[in-house]
Amino acid sequence: MRLGRSDRSYTKSWNSNTKQALGLYRLLAKNLGFWPMDCHTTKSKFLITFVLLMSMSLIILLLIKGNCGAITEFVDALSLIICGLTTIIKVIIPRINYKKMSVIIKSAVNDWKKIDHHDKSRLKTMQYFSNIGRVVFIIQMSGAYIVGFPLIVMKLPFVVNYFHLNKNESLLLINKTILTASSNVGQVPIGPTCWIPTNMSSNIYFLYFILQSIQLFIVCSAYIGSDTYFFGIGLHIWGQLRILNNSLDKFNKADTVLKEKNLLRKFIKRHDHLLKLIKYFEDIYSYIILAQVGTDVLLTCISGIVLLMTVQYGDPIVIGGLVIRIYLVYVQLFMYCFIGEKLTEESNKLEISIYHDIPWYNMDKKIVNDIKFIMMRTNYSYKLTAGKMYTMNYANFIGIIKAMGSYFSILRLMFINNNE
Repeated sequence: MRLGRSDRSYTKSWNSNTKQALGLYRLLAKNLGFWPMDCHTTKSKFLITFVLLMSMSLIILLLIKGNCGAITEFVDALSLIICGLTTIIKVIIPRINYKKMSVIIKSAVNDWKKIDHHDKSRLKTMQYFSNIGRVVFIIQMSGAYIVGFPLIVMKLPFVVNYFHLNKNESLLLINKTILTASSNVGQVPIGPTCWIPTNMSSNIYFLYFILQSIQLFIVCSAYIGSDTYFFGIGLHIWGQLRILNNSLDKFNKADTVLKEKNLLRKFIKRHDHLLKLIKYFEDIYSYIILAQVGTDVLLTCISGIVLLMTVQYGDPIVIGGLVIRIYLVYVQLFMYCFIGEKLTEESNKLEISIYHDIPWYNMDKKIVNDIKFIMMRTNYSYKLTAGKMYTMNYANFIGIIKAMGSYFSILRLMFINNNE
């Protein structure tokens, strides 16, 4: 498929429903540099390069500075760096596969453009799924910024001085190790205070603080935003599969062989198109999901270990933050498993729907033979996978939770035995 220099002319075909359904995803992807119709532009190339540099700089910082300071500070930094590495994968793979993604996006735009407002059932179905996507987008992005905002504000010098007023030192006791943190040392949103040189000037520190704030904002936007982008696209494809299923009722109203053939031809064409979209969707996100699952498992393990350490000393702020972090990880995993489960479920319904909803027993033999081939084609079982290896569905999501529960139980026993 040949793409234009930009989506400027294509955007003219966006109606109010299209903007409501896809506008937030376009805004996010454009600002992060992986909107498929803009991949040729200089602005898009600059944005994607900037996002990648901001994400990679966190990894370089860890390699240079290493592990020092309080363990909670280091875990926060390590978690953000892991998220930064995953963010690179999340934005670069859709960028590389922009042709496949553009087919999916243009198909979604055409679905909204060609919708018949007299077809209340189809319009209601599409609006239902688009509204779910918008709500999830707003909640997830708001949550990402709510989590990231305190990391910036609480490290501002005047805020730090306020909380450390009349206190020259604060002691942090974790894992039977006392770490001393001077209140005079500057703090930054990402990383422990020991990553900051003691001879850093105020101007350099100010610029460094702004740079890290930008890094944190970009990582939060890209890391969570990519998930909501995936979720919204997956919801739309799910909705189109449901509409295809519901369209089989039209065969009951066909009173001539010609009408039956036309309906069958439209069904085959639409089904083939949706199968292509599903394949492209799997091709784009399979390895992203693999990276996401690995990241979520690693973050859960790291946060779980620190949680077991901090529980012994009863720091409610740190404990609350770690619990929220683990909760958000499970929400991310559930989003991928939810879309995988629903796409598989809806695609598997087609064969049964064809058998029950089409009055094939009253049709011409040639049409019945065509229906048999269609039913054979619907035997194609779609599965959203992580790296073509691990199927994303409810059963495997529960399996991950059980595995994590067993892991934490063993860790808890180990810490209890060590303390005794």
